[in-house]
Amino acid sequence: MKNIFFILMASVFLLSCKSKNDKIKDFVAMYNRSSTMINSPMVRSTSAVSSKEDVVDIYVKTTLAKDETESQFMGASIPDLLGKAISSEEPGKELLSKGVKFNIRIYDINDRIITGKTIDKNNLKVSGDLKSIAEGNRPTSAELNELLETFNKNLPVTDPSTGTKTLSIKADTENNIVYTNEVTGETKELITGEGAEKVMKDEMLRSPQVRSVFSRADVLGIRHLKYVYQDSKGHVIKEIILTKEDLQ
Repeated sequence: MKNIFFILMASVFLLSCKSKNDKIKDFVAMYNRSSTMINSPMVRSTSAVSSKEDVVDIYVKTTLAKDETESQFMGASIPDLLGKAISSEEPGKELLSKGVKFNIRIYDINDRIITGKTIDKNNLKVSGDLKSIAEGNRPTSAELNELLETFNKNLPVTDPSTGTKTLSIKADTENNIVYTNEVTGETKELITGEGAEKVMKDEMLRSPQVRSVFSRADVLGIRHLKYVYQDSKGHVIKEIILTKEDLQ
């Protein structure tokens, strides 16, 4: 996630004396030069082009499979995340305020489109300043939650294979990222069974996404990842904590 913000922030450091079209061209050129900075197991590549006046097309090619639950969730979240990054600097806000539209397209591993969204001044909602994160400063729990709100607004999502429902992803006061999940029926019985916690923890630690988060934990100020499992009435039945040391 942090790499995406560095790319977008580099892209909007434009000279104020230039025209709007010049600034759009600079944005596109700098975005494409910076795209090699991405180091994410989820993103294969990204590029930007100025297809017509006052329009920037941004393409994000991912490693996601189109029909997976995660693909739909991430596909719905990434455009808003990029929109927040663009608008977190004054030059980006200026382009948006002058009517520039950003057409963002997300593709799966087979280059099929997962989703597309146009970001402009009429539909972009920004409730926080992400500049400090883009500059490499450790975010507070409030700033982390501002980032996570982009994902939370697309929750809950349900894994059709297990029925597990992800309800929220939030940072607590100690900068632990807390995933709250609801389980029922057979899944509830499985995760409370003998030896279940070790099996679940080992599976989580093999996830490229988990490893990617921990690789940036120091920069983002993230301490641990907590997975809370509760029943339909909100009673917690299992909690699993992952630390960076668990990867060793």
